[in-house]
Amino acid sequence: MKASSVLVIRLLTAGLAAACLAVSLAAISAAGAPRNALIVQALAAVLALGLALLLGRFWRRARWRLWVLMAACGLALVLTLMNGVSLEGARRWVALGPIQLHTAFMVLPFAACALAKGFGDRRVAPIAALLAFLLLYQQDAASSLAWALALAVAALVERPRQAIPWACVAIAGLLAYGAWVEPDTLPAVPYVEGLLDHTFAANPVLGVLAGILMISLPAPFLLVARTQPERRAEALALAALWVGWIAGNLFGNYPAPVLGYGAAPILAWGLSLGLVFGDPVNQDPPAP
Repeated sequence: MKASSVLVIRLLTAGLAAACLAVSLAAISAAGAPRNALIVQALAAVLALGLALLLGRFWRRARWRLWVLMAACGLALVLTLMNGVSLEGARRWVALGPIQLHTAFMVLPFAACALAKGFGDRRVAPIAALLAFLLLYQQDAASSLAWALALAVAALVERPRQAIPWACVAIAGLLAYGAWVEPDTLPAVPYVEGLLDHTFAANPVLGVLAGILMISLPAPFLLVARTQPERRAEALALAALWVGWIAGNLFGNYPAPVLGYGAAPILAWGLSLGLVFGDPVNQDPPAP
């Protein structure tokens, strides 16, 4: 692929990120967010940029064992279930001082990339099914759907010959369905879950723009998948992950990713961009 194509995609992504930040600050303000929320949102965007740049450089030198990386993601979800912040029975967050970070947003981009390159290792698919089980117990239907979509897309792209990965895709789909039929008792916050409705009521043009930008979040990953065949599996898995999170807001009572208030989705988008724009992960040898 020509270097000019990479540059164009990165410039388009930078423009999308800048537009998302500007519209996000205006939208959450219109939806009633306090001033400190605007500060947190802006600082999260700056940190996400740093993480994207750092991860893009660091990922080229790393030699990850993919199943270990996925197991670490699962451990983070387990620790959140054990010691995380509980709201109405749901444990999805870890507290870092006054900030609460949504664990699934922080770990699933790494897990999706490891999964997309790890079907040759028979340990990876069962860990992916375990992650789906943990997300169900976190009572997080949006992340359950996002992970099921990422697993399904990665399997369709890589087409593993073993039966176990396909069985894990089916398990993740069933667990995502189970998460969606379970009612979510958490009240919606106007500038988080209810961002699009409240922003549209306050300013229809701003509300429509926020919706368009939110739907555009998977676009950089789709462009990478189209122009860089060697990264197609990771890019499409990440695109599917973000489609699931977006659907969680459009069809359920879950945060509006990146555009709504919340540091974790912004950081997660930065991490995802760093993963897909950096060099691919070096795959470890399959398990014997």
